Amino acid sequence: MPLVSLFALALLAAEPPAAAPSPLREDPVPTGAPSDDYGFVNWCTGALAGHMALYDKVKPELDSLPDAAPKESAALDAEQMKAGNEYLQLYKKATDAAEKASPRAITERGLSERQHGASIWTTANTSTDRKAAMWTWLGWELPGRCETAAERLYEKSLLSAQALGIDLVGGSSAASQKSVTPQLDTPAPTAAKAKTAKK
Repeated sequence: MPLVSLFALALLAAEPPAAAPSPLREDPVPTGAPSDDYGFVNWCTGALAGHMALYDKVKPELDSLPDAAPKESAALDAEQMKAGNEYLQLYKKATDAAEKASPRAITERGLSERQHGASIWTTANTSTDRKAAMWTWLGWELPGRCETAAERLYEKSLLSAQALGIDLVGGSSAASQKSVTPQLDTPAPTAAKAKTAKK
């Protein structure tokens, strides 16, 4: 039942950097998603929120899979749902800042892109084949680009707001500048291996 596919990025981030310095390469933009940071972060919001909302629908099928450690799986599910909410907070922080710092109204586009992101789950949500919906849910990975785009959007919005004389952080206190990027200590996914072995 774990949401391991959501947080492959956290595992990758834990790997040591390559010995030779090289420019960081972002994941490609998923097919159909917008390429600009504001549009993309809103798309990520809709896609991640839709994935998390689908959990309750696929849970009965997940429960039917063999699980050697159900209590540990439940605890990991709760921890990863919490982390998903933290990612959503990061995206909201970035898009709110962009909207406040923009000289033109962009909130309608943001809403449209969130709906666009959420629409990737329409088939899974309407399908009568619950097993197919479950495997679709399990097979999805949150693009690592979502986090980097959100961080970049927030930083650019701060600079734009500063140039326009807008205070986005409510002062310069450490608390107002605190990052909300999730810090995950992902446990070894033993239960996930048992459940995803049939995939």
